[in-house]
Amino acid sequence: MKSGLATVQFLKRASNIFNFIDRKYIVISYDFLVSLMAIPLALWIRVGADITDYPIDFIIKHMVVFGLLSISIFLWLKTYCAMWRYASIREIMTIVISVTYTVLLYIPAMFIMSQAIVMPRSVIVLIWGLNISFLSAGRFVYRILQDYVSFQIGKLSASDDALARLLLVGISDQTGHFIQDINRYAGRTYKIVGIIDRDRHRLGGQVHGVEVIGTVDDLKKVIAHLNTIGDHPHHLVITDPDFKGEPLRRIIEISKSLKVDVARAPKLTDFKGSDSRSIEIEPISIEDLLHRPEVILDRKSMHDFVHGKRIMVTGAGGTIGSELVRQIADFGPAHLSLVDHSEYSLYLLDLNLSEEHTSLSRSICLGDVSDYKRISDLFSIEKPEIVFHAAALKHVPIAEMNPNETILTNVIGTRNIAEASRTFKVKAMVLISTDKAVNPSGVMGTTKRLAESYCQALDALNDGTRFITTRFGNVLGSTGSVVPLFQRQISRGGPLTLTDPNIRRYFMLVREAVELVLQAAALGYNSAKSSGQIFVLEMGESVKIKDLAYQMILLAGLTPEKDIKINYTGLRPGEKLYEELFYETEKLMPTSCPGLMLASPQVVSYSVLQNKINELEEKARARDTQSSLRLLKNLVPEYKKSTSKEDKKKNI
Repeated sequence: MKSGLATVQFLKRASNIFNFIDRKYIVISYDFLVSLMAIPLALWIRVGADITDYPIDFIIKHMVVFGLLSISIFLWLKTYCAMWRYASIREIMTIVISVTYTVLLYIPAMFIMSQAIVMPRSVIVLIWGLNISFLSAGRFVYRILQDYVSFQIGKLSASDDALARLLLVGISDQTGHFIQDINRYAGRTYKIVGIIDRDRHRLGGQVHGVEVIGTVDDLKKVIAHLNTIGDHPHHLVITDPDFKGEPLRRIIEISKSLKVDVARAPKLTDFKGSDSRSIEIEPISIEDLLHRPEVILDRKSMHDFVHGKRIMVTGAGGTIGSELVRQIADFGPAHLSLVDHSEYSLYLLDLNLSEEHTSLSRSICLGDVSDYKRISDLFSIEKPEIVFHAAALKHVPIAEMNPNETILTNVIGTRNIAEASRTFKVKAMVLISTDKAVNPSGVMGTTKRLAESYCQALDALNDGTRFITTRFGNVLGSTGSVVPLFQRQISRGGPLTLTDPNIRRYFMLVREAVELVLQAAALGYNSAKSSGQIFVLEMGESVKIKDLAYQMILLAGLTPEKDIKINYTGLRPGEKLYEELFYETEKLMPTSCPGLMLASPQVVSYSVLQNKINELEEKARARDTQSSLRLLKNLVPEYKKSTSKEDKKKNI
């Protein structure tokens, strides 16, 4: 122990001396000396003892010329700038390029200097290989010594009992990076006791010295074994980014009985600080429980669709609208018009943009989409080329209690935006719809279905403006959604309120939803075959809300039905047990993007819709609820106001 400490202290002092001197000059000096020594060493390898036949001044002349050429190329290509502490394949490639340039310049100089005495030509190849080997070796030896010092200091400065023990789950590129960064920066905080993986063939293998000691299916046995040797893990750390969904849910359930927390490996940048005590592994988020395959997007088409254009976003302060604005801003639009009826939402959005996109041209536009005069004025002033219509009332029970206001916002507001887009020659209008528009059982879904029909009818006219409709399910964590509600109820100690134990929903992350909206917009605008069709976003499998509630309680370190009770309140007005993404009569067609499908249109005559919606507006503004709901039913015949009993029978 003492000898190990002495060795570490010696290496640390040497490292401190190295750090004290300007590193650039040390690196340049090392590279220069290696280049000088490459000539005599290569010649000795080539001719052996016959090297004594070559005059010393001849060898020195070649050494100096090659050394000066080397250092000139190194300075030009900044080979010395890379920090040896982080030497990698990238640095080796820079060295290979630098040495290759040097040797190519040295060849003519060698022939000029070898008129009387000939330098063997094979020496050139030897010089090239030796120079690359020694330059690379110096850098990697330094890195290895630094890693060793950091690791040993961590081991000597903290006892095993004081360390948080980690059992890693899954093997990926992130696993190797995580282990390396723990050894470098957090050896005084964490101890990795092993790895478990889904592939049994990896048993006994090692990643940077850490052994694969079991499989995910053998988790209980692995934990029992670690307990017997005094290495009970405090955390199961997920280091495989693809380890999500159902496999992760099973791990969380098992870990509860084993008294082990489940966490996810942090971003690698979190391990670049000098104080390892500030490093914390990240808790599992509810997003990790959604098993959603990564969708490959055509970002170039999205960029070309938005870049350099004047864009308007309605409902810009909402969950979808604000994420749309952020992603559009990244693509460099010429101007952004942010429309919303909420002053505070626009203030927060503008504040965020002022911090992240300081040079972005934008306008803050307060307005109600149901007010055509205001909308027309905004279009006249802002002159948008593309409009994203995200403004809507979406809370099902509130919409049910306020049908006229929902009609005015969701139907009349959409009509106003669509007609203004036609009048002012907008290139494309993108409507953001919802799965609740399919076989709607409430006012909210019915109004969104009518909005879809209006845009489909306009798109079928082909009069210059494209009308693109996108449809998807619930956005995880959006305002009014179930996740923030459950989080609030858990923080208050429960109970969780759930309408029905069998209720299911589709969920998508807001980032994913907006990415696919932009992708659909780009595809729809550039396709002549999508006239009147609806882009349906792939939502994966629907999630049972009861299971989601259980997982959120477990993530909080609590036990469902014991620490946190769940109360079932019955389906609310306008609510269904399960949602659908498309009608049975809608023929689905694939697109070039795996995450998008096209639903074939059920186009209604534009002139018929226009007259009926004008009548619907009159009834809604007069607050004639009975008449407006009757008209709504006539315009969307599939609208059936369901009860919980009806839905349960249908589900059975």
